[in-house]
This record gives sequence, structure tokens and C-alpha cells, in this order.
Amino acid sequence: MMRSVILFALLLQPATSMAQSPKEMLGDSISVREAEVKRQRRAAGLRSGTWRVSGLTELSGATYSTIPAFEGYLQRGLDRHLVIETSAGFWYRTARNTSTGGRSNSYVIPMMTSLKLYPATGPEDNLEPFVSAGVGFTLGIDDRDDSGGVLGGTTGGTALLLGLGAKGGAGIEYRLGPAFGLTLGGGYQYVRFFEQVGGERTYRGLQAFGGLTYRFQF
Repeated sequence: MMRSVILFALLLQPATSMAQSPKEMLGDSISVREAEVKRQRRAAGLRSGTWRVSGLTELSGATYSTIPAFEGYLQRGLDRHLVIETSAGFWYRTARNTSTGGRSNSYVIPMMTSLKLYPATGPEDNLEPFVSAGVGFTLGIDDRDDSGGVLGGTTGGTALLLGLGAKGGAGIEYRLGPAFGLTLGGGYQYVRFFEQVGGERTYRGLQAFGGLTYRFQF
């Protein structure tokens, strides 16, 4: 009687589960792990620091000032060691003519798509070094008032201009917990506009940054 019950229970099992080979079960397990790794790599963050732009024109009789560079980003995992990052930055330079009061603001807004590589660690590690490189479009805003020329112009107005950019760098991320972490690093950023922004077409220089990272928990 007991043997009959056991045989009947085996016959009721789905044919698909009985037919699944060990290789297929291993493949399913690997797919689940890959999906989990990609989820763990999903993150967003905010970075701030210096962009030491070199080679900018400075005219006598004018004063210049800049603000720290800011950058927000989103990233999604491609595999255990590689992510794709989309970022938007913000930096500007102000020039003021001390004799006429003329003012010019030059805004640089790089929008980059980068590949970020964690060569030696996985998302379960608390300390992760990385390298990254990316390219993208850059918006430039040339904003002048009507008080007299500062950087090669005598008329006021605002112009929106387009350029291309590239950047590369390296850094390290430290996880404070499951969701939040800190990032530190540096690199080099190059931007070339099709027309002048603040009297310049090229903005290039070394970067140093720090920031906060949030890893999505869903």
C-alpha cells in the first residue's frame, strides 16, 4: 500500500520539473545571481569638488571667480564589475570689469555617459576602487549684462551653446551601510564648444571630488 502511494505522488509531479537537467538548474541559478548583482549595482549620487580649468583668458582690469563643480549621476549594473553611469554636471565662472561694472557669467553643463569598472571587488564589498571613462554633450550658457564688455563683447544677452566633452578618472567608494556610501576620486575633463562661451571654446583641467552615494534597495 505504501509503495502505491509513493508511486502515485511521483506521477503527479510536473513533467517539466522531472525533465530539468542539472545543467539547466545551474543556468537558472546563475541567472538569478546575475540579476541580483545588477540590482545591487543600481545607484544614484551627488559629487562636488574642484575643476581646475587651465588656459583661460584673463584680461587686465577684470576680476574672476568660480564655484565648486557639482555633478549628479545615476548608474545601473551591467555585470559584477562593470556599470554604466549617466551624469550631469554644473560649473560656472564670473568675470567683472572693475572700471565699467560689466559682468559675464559662463556656465558649463557637461552631460556624460561613462563606463565604470570595479576591477577587483563585487557589490558585497565595503571598499571598492574603480576607474571610469566617458563622453557626451555639453551645454554652455554665455550670460552678459549691458554695462560694457568683459570678455570680448560690448552687448548684453544670453546665448545657449553646444559642445562635446570627455572625461576619465579613478576613485574609491566606501559603503557606510546597505544603502549609503562615500566616494572620493579625481580625474581629467575636457570640453570643446562649437562657439565661444565666456570668450573661450575649450575648458579643460584636472578634477578632484567627493560625494555621497545611495544604492537602491528595490
